[in-house]
Amino acid sequence: MVRYVIMAIMIPLGLWPALAAQQPQAAPGEPPVRLEPGETVVPGECLTREELSLMNRLQALKRPTLGAERDGQGDDQPRFNPGYLLGAWTIEGTLPESPLGPAGDFLGVETVRHTDQCTYEATAKIKRPDGGFTINSVTVYDRRAAYMVRVERDSRGFELLKTGSVGGDAGGYFAHHWEAPQITFKGRKVRLKGTAFFASPENYRLRMQISTDGQPFVNYGTIWWRREGAKP
Repeated sequence: MVRYVIMAIMIPLGLWPALAAQQPQAAPGEPPVRLEPGETVVPGECLTREELSLMNRLQALKRPTLGAERDGQGDDQPRFNPGYLLGAWTIEGTLPESPLGPAGDFLGVETVRHTDQCTYEATAKIKRPDGGFTINSVTVYDRRAAYMVRVERDSRGFELLKTGSVGGDAGGYFAHHWEAPQITFKGRKVRLKGTAFFASPENYRLRMQISTDGQPFVNYGTIWWRREGAKP
């Protein structure tokens, strides 16, 4: 189950279109935006009704966001919504030579589906210089802990378990920092880690590092996901 996760245009994921450009001065009449109490389930959504309301109210602000450093009187931070991942994406990047394959392009298409609350499934069909393969993935997001787990089953004969926290800021930019346990592939021991940067409604990127046979981690390239139908 798939993907090698992934910013392009300068609009933040959680709060596009305009929070990042706002100035740090509050307008009168707009009190701090705080998360309402309760955890009301919304069918088809991972986030609760209260969290979705928080996001909508932050987006509607006519003033700059207020940081948490304001003696606890600032706005609550936006939540990462994994529903962002839904839909069809084109994948493009270039990887160096490694035990997982020769150097060259990493191209493909991925389709992500919602299965239950904070669980998502995806299928990616990938083309590499040495042939094509499929990655089927399941992603589970713990919204309370801001922790994401991805299980990727690669048709080349191995499975990756990517786990790590999702961090964000008041501007609505988010990143998933993950590591995967060691796998053995074609007699070589391989470990991967990386960071997926979510900073645009239409693009995100994954930067990866690889360790082979216990050697130090080195750069393993950058892969971009671009929402199908998005303008270049």
